[in-house]
Amino acid sequence: MANKVTVTINGNEYIIKGEESADEIISIASYVDNEIKKINDQHERFNPTFASVLAALNITNELFKYQKEYENITVSCKDYEKQLEELKREYNNVLKENAKLQEQCGNAFMKVDKSDEEFDILKNKYENLHDEYVKKDDELAKAYKENELLAREKANKQKELDKVKLELSESKYKLVDLQNQLLQNQIDLVKANREFDKYKLNNRKENKA
Repeated sequence: MANKVTVTINGNEYIIKGEESADEIISIASYVDNEIKKINDQHERFNPTFASVLAALNITNELFKYQKEYENITVSCKDYEKQLEELKREYNNVLKENAKLQEQCGNAFMKVDKSDEEFDILKNKYENLHDEYVKKDDELAKAYKENELLAREKANKQKELDKVKLELSESKYKLVDLQNQLLQNQIDLVKANREFDKYKLNNRKENKA
């Protein structure tokens, strides 16, 4: 159900409808209003339309920056996912090798006729594989942690991106309204000029008479 909220932007009240909560809509409208106020404070001679357009450009620029950051994080996530899958494969291979080696060691212990040299070789292989297993396990744990951090960062950037998109949408509505006001003012000015020209023409005729 769409929420209907009255907000104030650049001194004018607007009724906004959206799926977001009333607090979110008010927060976004406040952000747009602050952006326009910043421009008005820096450039007092700017008319409302130009200030709104410049604010929309600034917000859009922020949107593009967040979009680029989001895309970079998405690429990084995919790279980490590939690394994670590779580590999983290596981890599983080490587990298989470790199981095989444990079986071989068990057989070696059972076979009393095996030489000490062969046993030592198998033992060294087992220890090396065990060390590799521990190393891969640590790498896998680290990769999982990094992937979780990237996933959270990606989610945060998505929220920021959605917020900026909504802010841009609100700015577009504001810009359309201001453009309509400007067009009406221009129409009124043309009408006034025509009336004035008509008045001057009648006045000249009366003076000649």
